[in-house]
Amino acid sequence: MSESSTEKKGLTSFLKHYGFLLPNAEIYGGLAKSWDLGPYGAELKRNLKNLWWKYFITSSSYNVGCDSQIITHPQVLEASGHRKNFHDWLVECRQCRKRYRLDNLISAKEFAIFLEKKDKSSYLIKDNCRKCGKNNFCPPRQFNLLMATNLEITEGKENTVYLRPETCQGIFVNFPAIQRSTHRQLPFGIGQIGKSFRNEITLHHGIFRTREFEQLELEFFCQGEESEKWWNYWTKKAWNFLQKIIVNERKKIKQVDLEKEELPHYSKKTQDLYFNYHFGWGEVCSNSHRGNYDLSQHGQHSRKDFRVNGIIPEVVESSFGVERLMLAVLEDAYQEETVASSQLTREVLRLHPLLAPYFVAVIPLEKSLREKSCQLYHELLKNPFFSVAYEETGNIGNRYRRQDAIGTYYCLTLDKQTLQDNTITLRHRDSMKQEPERISIDNVKNYLNSLYEKYWQEFTAE
Repeated sequence: MSESSTEKKGLTSFLKHYGFLLPNAEIYGGLAKSWDLGPYGAELKRNLKNLWWKYFITSSSYNVGCDSQIITHPQVLEASGHRKNFHDWLVECRQCRKRYRLDNLISAKEFAIFLEKKDKSSYLIKDNCRKCGKNNFCPPRQFNLLMATNLEITEGKENTVYLRPETCQGIFVNFPAIQRSTHRQLPFGIGQIGKSFRNEITLHHGIFRTREFEQLELEFFCQGEESEKWWNYWTKKAWNFLQKIIVNERKKIKQVDLEKEELPHYSKKTQDLYFNYHFGWGEVCSNSHRGNYDLSQHGQHSRKDFRVNGIIPEVVESSFGVERLMLAVLEDAYQEETVASSQLTREVLRLHPLLAPYFVAVIPLEKSLREKSCQLYHELLKNPFFSVAYEETGNIGNRYRRQDAIGTYYCLTLDKQTLQDNTITLRHRDSMKQEPERISIDNVKNYLNSLYEKYWQEFTAE
């Protein structure tokens, strides 16, 4: 078996070929660095979000969910500090016009020194441009990351609102109402999955950095003296989740504690989780001790009471980027390997069974089995747990290869013996071997449900 390789053929080309990723508005020339998801990508993303929701929210006695609006009141972002602090420092090479975020071009220590300078336009960058090799940069300037829109037909500052830059502010402003309506006492958490928008300086590496993205966020509220305990608890929980979905290359993930000068303005301490993509290490999750900064700010600006039993709670946050996590899962799962029995090469996505776009595919070996196969397929479609595919194009080898490539975990094959005794075979994606015992069609639904339940129990075991 050859080593996993995203550069041998190119993971992006593979994902486009099978329709996991579709360039946005491609028929009109495409919108730069923007991607839609095809059927398999949509199923994978849905499974990833559902798995996170179950793991962090509905399986926890502490946590509840919410769903706040994307369009954000400007005073929310005034209170949170985004209108003042939510910008990057942009530098541009005069020679080749390549643009950089300054903090990506220099060290964290150097960037901290830069931020302390009063006259930032005089700052000299010692590094050379990574594209042309010259040292000829324009002075650093601020780049606003907020994406604005207007609520009225006519434009004007009084009509300006923003597309939310993060999902957590919707949680914070709704905190008093959620606490009252659910009668929750500390500690408890509120989770949310949703879209966020940032006017990024540089967009690269497929879906790793885009202007429109989704977040998986948990904000956990607790008393100050317990905040360290809960920060450790949810940071460990996030790390365990990442380890469970990165199933092939555990050495490609790591934990990084941020230094004081690297911390966001709202954070007391932060640990980021990284995956080693083909382009290098990239952040997939951030775990932050936010103190009571957010609730205090919204309490002061709104003049509303954010206290619970006389105190303003402190907040521990765990935040995953969905697209970044999805890309990490795909890079971890994608392999090209030589099949020993035929010396042919197959592409396979060795996804966790709970993440596979299709848990099982129904495959008739002959046309005479089509009616029976369709009956089984439609019966399995009724199950509430997993998605099912149907495959009848090409020879049996090509059908298996296609299902392997899109990550389908099991294949149910109907053959001549099926007509005799009403049994079928079950083929495993990773081993390419069939279960030694044939399964009765009458029992296959319960059999698959029990397998799916087993994988879920294994996933949630600490």
